[in-house]
Amino acid sequence: MIAALNEDTEADPEKMLKNVRKAVDGFVKDAEQFDDLTMLCMEYKSNNKGEKTDE
Repeated sequence: MIAALNEDTEADPEKMLKNVRKAVDGFVKDAEQFDDLTMLCMEYKSNNKGEKTDE
């Protein structure tokens, strides 16, 4: 999982989920899927622009 997440650290959330799904598929190989697979990827966008605050 860590390798899949680190494959392209600059990827957008859609690409990141594709990388994870590819890794899962590679792990399970030909095993039948017996349960749902739910994935969520969030992108943090700061409007702070790197400025430090006094908070």
